[in-house]
Amino acid sequence: MTAERKPVNWFGKIFEPTIDFYALLLSQADKTLEGMQAMEQWLLTGGGNRCQNVRDLEEEADQLKIDLERKLVDSFVTPFDREDIFEISACLDEVINSAKAIVREVEAFEVLPQRNPELLDMAELLAQGTFYLRDSIESLKTDLKDAASKALLARKSENKFAKVYRRSMQDLLHQEDIKLILRVTEVYRQMMQASERIDRVGEKLLHVIVKMS
Repeated sequence: MTAERKPVNWFGKIFEPTIDFYALLLSQADKTLEGMQAMEQWLLTGGGNRCQNVRDLEEEADQLKIDLERKLVDSFVTPFDREDIFEISACLDEVINSAKAIVREVEAFEVLPQRNPELLDMAELLAQGTFYLRDSIESLKTDLKDAASKALLARKSENKFAKVYRRSMQDLLHQEDIKLILRVTEVYRQMMQASERIDRVGEKLLHVIVKMS
């Protein structure tokens, strides 16, 4: 007696996603985290020389974003709203762009961590927030509750950063060297912008998770 064969659901086959956009987003998130951690490590080692590593990683992340966008255009079916996939990718790109911008500002204004240790505290929080974004994206496909939890942690990192930023600005304004104040302030502002961009990705992820739940 032969086993009964189940009918093939051709309609489902036609509308089944063929491109793993979860994996594409995760690859971009991995590269973004790598770039932010490279920025942090560069500052930890003194930040004196030109930081080519972050620039290279930013270019690699940009290529991943372009590849995702190309596949998004060519794909007939996506695992969730294609506009949301696009926006998550675009916001991630802004995060690693911020890492490169921080490096360029530190180089241009010669703001060394040895004289401004607050930079290290800020860089650590930026790397931590990006780490939570990466973990949230990893869980999108399999565990929405964990994805939401990690996205919330990414958003909370912005609150922690804001406290460090305000404290650091207060300390900076006690300095008498006006040129130093102006130079360091520009770097702090770039780092604050990076934190805000991390928060934006976290907010977008939570919006997507609510729609998927």
